[in-house]
Amino acid sequence: MTTYAEAEPGWGRRRLVYGDWTWFVRDGLDVLRLAFIAGTIVFAVQGRSTAVAMTGASAVLLLARVVDLPRWFDLGLIVAMSLIAWGTALSLYGGWFYYDKIVHGVSPVGYVPVLYIALVRLGVVPDPSSAIRDRRIAQISGIFIVTLAIGMAVGAGYESVEWLEDKFLGGHFVGGLWDTETDLLCDEGGSLVGASFLTVWALRGWTSRRVTVVAVPGPAEPPVEAAAERLRPGRLLWRRASPGLPRAVLGTVAIVAGIVLLALPAPSIRAAGVIVGVALVVSAAIEAVELARHGIRGLRVDRLISFAALAAAGVVVLAWPTITQLALLYAVGASAVSLGVAEGSALTAQSHTGRDRWIGALSSIAAFTFGIAMLARPSGGLDVVINLVGFYLVVMGSLRVLQARVANPGPPLNRALG
Repeated sequence: MTTYAEAEPGWGRRRLVYGDWTWFVRDGLDVLRLAFIAGTIVFAVQGRSTAVAMTGASAVLLLARVVDLPRWFDLGLIVAMSLIAWGTALSLYGGWFYYDKIVHGVSPVGYVPVLYIALVRLGVVPDPSSAIRDRRIAQISGIFIVTLAIGMAVGAGYESVEWLEDKFLGGHFVGGLWDTETDLLCDEGGSLVGASFLTVWALRGWTSRRVTVVAVPGPAEPPVEAAAERLRPGRLLWRRASPGLPRAVLGTVAIVAGIVLLALPAPSIRAAGVIVGVALVVSAAIEAVELARHGIRGLRVDRLISFAALAAAGVVVLAWPTITQLALLYAVGASAVSLGVAEGSALTAQSHTGRDRWIGALSSIAAFTFGIAMLARPSGGLDVVINLVGFYLVVMGSLRVLQARVANPGPPLNRALG
């Protein structure tokens, strides 16, 4: 959960800098994050192969928001991903010889501390802000050593991937022994700085979570509706009795549609459009039912975005009798990207268990990645289009069912009554 330093109404300087503005765009860092994602979409629509690197970096930035990083960590990661991904997208590596060395030296400063915080969230390593007084020096030393080792391992792993690509896939990434050695030295230097930064952070005892000065209600936290719900125990009982039911139904619909699409021997583009359109419209109808259940004051903004994206894509696909492969991909891809960004943003504004949060993050990244793949106009015939959309429906449906399972670990009615 986000840590709030104080509740400060209005739009003063502190709120503009430290947020929160809204649950979706919390501060200037989220503006940079969304701009990065917008650039990824543009590169994908243009059909550039460099959209692959941009997509990977965008997925990392979406995940970073779910991890709930302190602002300096978040900024460092955005800078690192920008250096890596934009350098690839704009061909800066080949255009300027020393750009590669700058990336290897600077980017670990940003991403190495974040990798350690990610391990903290997974419960693998101790939190830098909670070192035990009796063992403080030992634990902080361990934090430095582990962080440095992570950075060096990532750098060595990257060089190994480059060698494998050159050896077996015909790439031309390795420029010789000198190039590899200097890359590794730059990685080690950047990792040393990143580990030192995290060590100082731990010594100061600063929190490893994001701090804001204004508590903005999330998409599922409308105060008026929350108070009204307490006056309707019967309705509250029913809502608690099946918290994962909508996700389970959504997942089942998507899985069935995906399997049908993949199982048909040779479906036409119109048949594929009907199957996908029906699945999207049915999913939108389920979201509409959820919106109605919450009441007009309790509309969840993330659900509203999901409903709008699913309904728009479904109507377009069904109402267009001569829809083309490209239009089908664009309709489904745009809805997938919208769902991925909205879900990832909502996760940081709501209370979730650890498993539900990570599964939601995986669902967000999967939707975003599939959406970008569709917007990128993959080469191939109708079979490629159908397989891509079919796998998207099956994967997303499976994740929805898994989310429902996490939300309903036991008999729901007994849990609600107990």
